[in-house]
Amino acid sequence: MRISPSGLASLSICLALSGCGGGNAVRTISSGSHIPYSDERWVKIENKQDDKYRFIVWGNHAGATQAAMELVQQGGHTIVERARLQELFDEQQIRLTHTSDDDARVLKVGRLAGGDRVVFVEASDKPEIVSGAYVGPYGGTSRSSTIHQVSVAVRNVDVETGEVRWSGHSTLTQPITDPEVAIPLLTKAAMKRAICPLERGYEWVELGSGPWGCIKKETH
Repeated sequence: MRISPSGLASLSICLALSGCGGGNAVRTISSGSHIPYSDERWVKIENKQDDKYRFIVWGNHAGATQAAMELVQQGGHTIVERARLQELFDEQQIRLTHTSDDDARVLKVGRLAGGDRVVFVEASDKPEIVSGAYVGPYGGTSRSSTIHQVSVAVRNVDVETGEVRWSGHSTLTQPITDPEVAIPLLTKAAMKRAICPLERGYEWVELGSGPWGCIKKETH
């Protein structure tokens, strides 16, 4: 089994991040953890018979949220529509404050919507303006541009118990110029790293050059 994005997605992100083959290529740095897979559940996973759940995906960035929803659906799970959640927020007169208190409110609405799990997705984008000067034989010039240090953190929380089933984080080794391309990929990297079963003979390979993702170790 191999968990990795398509070649086209890999190519797109490589181009957006100024290439993936050179010595100074931008690379991901990912971490994650999950509740260990029991033997019984692992058999189900290998036989593609694992339990399916109703998920709420809640995030602060549209591209990151969409990327998380795509991965959840690829796993055979269903997504509770955002419009339905908004209806419940309105009915319950719940107002979000954009603080950590929102997590409990989202979990409450998730229960009312019949959800089983909530995936919280938090994207961080820290822009910085950099300036440079160039002096040539015919004079000098200067220019400025904006670079972005981006990262994404994800958590899968049980709606009933509040237990964190898995969590992950992914960032880049250096700032980039196109955060809208990088953030969705970092979301997928964080989620894939979170569920990667290292304890079951898999290894995590960061995006850099060549195949990347959660890959089963070769046995000899």
